[in-house]
Amino acid sequence: MTTIDESRTAKGFTPAALVPAAFGQARRIDGIVIHHWGLTGQTHDGVVNFFCSTGPGETSAHFVVSAGRISCIVSPDDAAWHCPGKNATTIGIECRPEATDADYATVAELIRYLRGQYGNLPLSRHRDWYATACPGIWDLARLDRLASGSAAIAPQSATITEAEEDMTPEERKTLFEVLDKINGNVDALPDAQYWADLINATARIDAGTANAPQLAAQINAAGLAESVRDELVKLIGGSK
Repeated sequence: MTTIDESRTAKGFTPAALVPAAFGQARRIDGIVIHHWGLTGQTHDGVVNFFCSTGPGETSAHFVVSAGRISCIVSPDDAAWHCPGKNATTIGIECRPEATDADYATVAELIRYLRGQYGNLPLSRHRDWYATACPGIWDLARLDRLASGSAAIAPQSATITEAEEDMTPEERKTLFEVLDKINGNVDALPDAQYWADLINATARIDAGTANAPQLAAQINAAGLAESVRDELVKLIGGSK
């Protein structure tokens, strides 16, 4: 399971004890509402900072999630201010609007965890309850399929060892995208060209060619070429 960072707290939320007075009912959890951050190009930390320090404190969510990162900024025991009419009874997840395969993997992992804690919670979109475009391009059927599947999603601690400490955010993002696609989410792959490109990239790591793709360079720089090749070998049934 990807580590859940609970080091920050949103400025705006309603503690469980005050939910009856604020919403006319006790805090309970009967669903998960999926949101997105809105504009593309924002960073995970920037969104957390907005909710916790730099923003006006008028909105919040329980979780902010991107590839390989989960931040809990409001306890599910309390009511986050994320969806008018549903704040007292749902968990709100803010997702990266770019919605990459790796973003899907981490959000699905969180959904699976929450369902383990609170039962088989249904998913809904913010726009199902409120006039908004949120959550953009996020596909709830795909999220539900990934969260319900048995294929393992590469957890942060199990795949990345000491090398993670030396990785840049872009290297970490690329690695999670690669591992997400290798570790079972075959239905999410765009086409067979992905495999050709990845096999070519990992082969060029060994060759040390100057024209190796950016993907290979990032994996190599992070010291993870061997593990990526191993996963490919297992998947295609070949040999190194």
